[in-house]
Amino acid sequence: MQHLRSLLPTGGPLLALLLTAGPALAQQNIGAAGVVRNQVNGSLPTGAVAIAQGDSVFRDEGVRTGTESAAKLVFLDNTNVAMGPLSSIKLDRFVYSGENSTGSIAFNLAKGALRFATGNADKKAYTITTPTATIGIRGTILEIVSTASKTSVVLQEGAAIVCTRNKDEKKRHCVELQIVGQQAVVTAQKASIVTTVPGGTQFADLCRGADGLCETSTFQDLSRFASTGEAALCGR
Repeated sequence: MQHLRSLLPTGGPLLALLLTAGPALAQQNIGAAGVVRNQVNGSLPTGAVAIAQGDSVFRDEGVRTGTESAAKLVFLDNTNVAMGPLSSIKLDRFVYSGENSTGSIAFNLAKGALRFATGNADKKAYTITTPTATIGIRGTILEIVSTASKTSVVLQEGAAIVCTRNKDEKKRHCVELQIVGQQAVVTAQKASIVTTVPGGTQFADLCRGADGLCETSTFQDLSRFASTGEAALCGR
């Protein structure tokens, strides 16, 4: 029997059916892996499995990269998420009904390095959380490095609001990144703009080391990875 993670149509009524089937499908397919370098694993309720280039990714899936590994995930709205080595994210929420739609798209970066480029949803639909920060997107390319105690956010394009994760709004501290190269550092107590990065960041070497990792792709681009040569994605 063909695995659930197998072929994904690129559009039309069948795609809509797959995305709204609820109990009929255990996982909601929300994108695919455009670049996979070395060890990249996905974690679902059904278990952990290696991710290969062209494989689908799902809502509520955890994705992890190993040592000297990297990945780029491309989502249905054309959001691009590049992951550096020893990084871990969870694809928390994905509600998207078309270009400029008021959706809700959320990612949680537990640790590691991430390069995030927004897609076609309304820019306010995007949220990224880390152990110390909540990041609101305003049409942006961001490079984020997260540990258990600190988050660093560098603005590469657009704008972003970066806040501490205090539940009490009165105690929440926020800064706004508006200038390319600005860097925010967030701990549990404080968010601050600490410097302007004059050139490349730590992601620069990663971008050179994996073909296509930092290039912006569309979801439709990934059809070229299908083993059948048709406009479909590979399974796992």
